[in-house]
Amino acid sequence: MPSFADPIVAVSLAANGRSGLTLFAPPWEDTDGEEWQGFLGDGSKIVLLGTADELNTWLGDHPDHDLADHPAWRAFADKGKSALSPTPEAHYDFDRVYELAAAEPSAETVSELADIVDVAARIADCCEDGMLRSLLGGTREYALLVEGETGYSGKDGALEWSQLGDVIAKSWERALVRIESWLRWEGSSAIPVTAVAEDALDGDADDETR
Repeated sequence: MPSFADPIVAVSLAANGRSGLTLFAPPWEDTDGEEWQGFLGDGSKIVLLGTADELNTWLGDHPDHDLADHPAWRAFADKGKSALSPTPEAHYDFDRVYELAAAEPSAETVSELADIVDVAARIADCCEDGMLRSLLGGTREYALLVEGETGYSGKDGALEWSQLGDVIAKSWERALVRIESWLRWEGSSAIPVTAVAEDALDGDADDETR
């Protein structure tokens, strides 16, 4: 499970070739003792921007976003733009799930995969997506991965890892569709990463011909 030390943190999410920055508030209790968690949103979807500068501008233009009433929001906002860049560990690439599941179950591979699935489950909870919540939390193999109840070592562990891979092959595409239905790509995050890379290569080629 990802480790969130602060009340609000910047995170990077990637899906279907796009990547963007948003904010996440790990579980907290309100004055009535009810637990909440949430992503930066516009009332209907999680908003992602391409850079910290874009995210900073968006926050200035949308003061009534979904985290505005978080008890730690004012203290977070006072940190300025420096708080809007995720740490290297706070990058969750939903497109990497197939690649990770096909790899050997090292500690690093299992941890990264578990974190990605955990964040997907948090999206399900925050967006009240019962279908996605049931798919991830109600599937034994996903639950074991996120809960860290198996190290995938030895003969039994290898079997568990293989079974998890089978489940991912059959269900992750459906999960990814549900996840992306809750993501609003704005600014440069709306441009697929491959297109950005191609533009950079074209620019380099133009420079070489001058």
